[in-house]
Amino acid sequence: MAEFRCEECQRNFSSEEGLQQHNKDKHGAGSQQSKQELRQFKKQEREKQLDVEKNKVSRSKLLKRSAYIGVPLLLIVAAFAFISSQPPVNGNSISGSDIPKNPIHWHPTLTIIINGQQEAIPANLGLSGAHQPVHTHDGTGVIHYEINNPTPENMPLHYFFDKVWRKPFNGTCILDYCNGTLKMYVNGRENFEFENYIPKDKDDIRIEFN
Repeated sequence: MAEFRCEECQRNFSSEEGLQQHNKDKHGAGSQQSKQELRQFKKQEREKQLDVEKNKVSRSKLLKRSAYIGVPLLLIVAAFAFISSQPPVNGNSISGSDIPKNPIHWHPTLTIIINGQQEAIPANLGLSGAHQPVHTHDGTGVIHYEINNPTPENMPLHYFFDKVWRKPFNGTCILDYCNGTLKMYVNGRENFEFENYIPKDKDDIRIEFN
């Protein structure tokens, strides 16, 4: 009679069905899975787990690299947006639309305060010798804009300071004062155009240095 031996425990069985039933009951083998299949399954599970861990590590490194690049980039963009949103300090902001198309006779008033004290603006500036289109008649600070041909050269404040009074004025200096805080107000509102500002008729221009 043929015998069927169990390779695991060396028991003999008279039929193949008996051996298969024995393997199924005692050794977890048979119609469901063999030990080789179980080992293969466990191996695949371990490989899947390793892949998951590798992906986690890769994502973590990618996030770190993105943070190293993204955060400085965001800061640069934010700084650029902030600077762009600020009014020009010393830049020339004069455009053709700012210049009158016809002759003008305007009278803005200029007040200069240096360290809390009002600075005198001399009378008759621009009237001695060649008659300047921008000038003063008295010491009240009223500037006479009597210009037949307004241009980007003779309309801004720097024309009065540079060509008429011959005193410096820009975003950091007024007259002979430079090392301090300079602010300009037009009709009560702070203005950042400084020497490039084009006065309008009846403007109240106040320059303060401290």
